Amino acid sequence: MSTRAIQTERPSIQRLEHKNFGSGIPYYDDELKMPQSIEHEIAINYLSYCFKYIAKDLKLSSISDHPVWYLIQKPIKDKNQKVIYPDLCVSKNSDISRVTSEDLLFSLEVVSMERKRKEFKDTVLMKALNEYNRVPEFVLVYPKASDNRVIEYYSFDGYQYIPVAKRNGKYSSKMIKGLSLQEISMDDWRDGVKLEVLYKGKVLVKYEEVWELKEKAEKEKEKAEKEKEKAENRAEKVENQLELSIKKVIQRGKSTFEEIAEDFGVSLDYIKKVASL
Repeated sequence: MSTRAIQTERPSIQRLEHKNFGSGIPYYDDELKMPQSIEHEIAINYLSYCFKYIAKDLKLSSISDHPVWYLIQKPIKDKNQKVIYPDLCVSKNSDISRVTSEDLLFSLEVVSMERKRKEFKDTVLMKALNEYNRVPEFVLVYPKASDNRVIEYYSFDGYQYIPVAKRNGKYSSKMIKGLSLQEISMDDWRDGVKLEVLYKGKVLVKYEEVWELKEKAEKEKEKAEKEKEKAENRAEKVENQLELSIKKVIQRGKSTFEEIAEDFGVSLDYIKKVASL
């Protein structure tokens, strides 16, 4: 069957609320039970940071490893759609709780090569799936330094994906204004570091800067969590002291529950709860 025939026979897609968020492990392939590789982690952290910045500037949404409803060519138990977790995609819909393939302007997969099945899924199956769903632009990124491939860029022409050629050394997006992907010099390749994201003609950020920002964010998050834990511990101590003081007053038996509640500035229900402990 031709691509043209397949495209004309597509069913409609339902905008259902996402309930299944996978294992909860970032960039973990639940189907093949595979975590991400080091080069995958480096590449996706860099790309995700860049795309989130660009999407925010253009009032779009950039999501990574987030559920998206896709139409599937062969129904499973009479279901025509399935939740897929693209490595990275840009959506024109700000409500990502019900995002579907129809919202996507751009989808990208960072190719994992540790297993043939995973590489086949990333390069062949995901490409075919995005093509069937008419996602305007689809990109494959090969992060391993020992692989001579870097970027495969495809554009949907209404029936199928057509390879996009480099112009002036860059792959430029038609759907995301100002976005370009550029291979760096082969002499500078490292695992996960083989391309740069350009926005409005300039390199958005260097890999090293992304890792510094990520490390800073993690430290700030760790600090905030410690502060929160300290505050919770202080609150717990205050709560315990309050309960102890109320119990002592109750045990004296000289005041009613209503009077105790008024004296301590708490509700009557709270006094009853303390009395039952």
